[in-house]
Amino acid sequence: MSRSPQRAREAVFKKAAGALDLDTDELAARWAEAYRQRLSESGEPFPFEQLEEDVEALVRGVASVLQDPWNYRSFLGTGEHQCIGRRIAEKHVEAGGSLTSALEAYMRLRQELILASRDVMRESDRPFFDLMTRLTRCIDRILFAIAEGYFAAFQAEIEKQALMDALTGLGNSRRFREALAAELKRSNRTGRPFSIVFVDVDDFKDINDRIGHVEADYTLTAIGRAISAELRGSDLVCRWGGDEFIILLPETDRREAGILAERLRAEVADCPKCAGATISLGVACYPSDGRDYDSLVANADRALYASKHRGKNVVTQSTDGKGRRT
Repeated sequence: MSRSPQRAREAVFKKAAGALDLDTDELAARWAEAYRQRLSESGEPFPFEQLEEDVEALVRGVASVLQDPWNYRSFLGTGEHQCIGRRIAEKHVEAGGSLTSALEAYMRLRQELILASRDVMRESDRPFFDLMTRLTRCIDRILFAIAEGYFAAFQAEIEKQALMDALTGLGNSRRFREALAAELKRSNRTGRPFSIVFVDVDDFKDINDRIGHVEADYTLTAIGRAISAELRGSDLVCRWGGDEFIILLPETDRREAGILAERLRAEVADCPKCAGATISLGVACYPSDGRDYDSLVANADRALYASKHRGKNVVTQSTDGKGRRT
């Protein structure tokens, strides 16, 4: 007695799903190796070792959809494929891969899945057509999720770079401006103090002349790291520009900021990687030294200038624009 068309179709689906499920590791490895070779020829980086687990998860998800149409809802409807696609895209962006290579890679995986399924399609034309429809619909949704994830990851990377200083890896002046604006709003609401500290490397031109520009850049990076190591997780140090840094200290009053600034001064002076450099610092505190961005930064800058005027390698606190040595 012949089987019904519905049962014949489901038999083909299950057979294809079984083939994919059994060969998941082999299929993922075969795809990775083929694409590794292709990308190595073009010189484009790609984090294969980190991707194998996600590729295997995609293959298993496709196999589950073939096994039972209801799995289409669980795998695609709940967004599991989007989570996998985002992880893949983020790794791809971190490795410097392009969107074109990401989509080419998964189009190749699509081809591998279809070929692997077609090898077991021998029942009839109609079940094969139904299977290909379900298979391609599932994979195309995955490809779309990868593309969507890539754009999100790429945008996040651009935004991150826009707020980061390329040399030191710290935040840049734009990052500080945004953070200070947010801190002003919070402190205006709560009335809690905070402080900012301007930092300048003493005689940095002489350091450049003495050790060269490349080593001087390393020195700037080392100073940034030495400062960061002394700060809390809620604090923020940014490179303001040139040889200047600026620090935001939430929930920190004048006395606490002065103590920290003195510790930073001593830490840099004793740091073996800082090439003998010293720093001068100027401290300003909200609200006594200003209630807005311009006045706080200007008073911290005046206090820093006072430190320079008083012999360098010292800390000066602002008192409404009038420097006072600590």
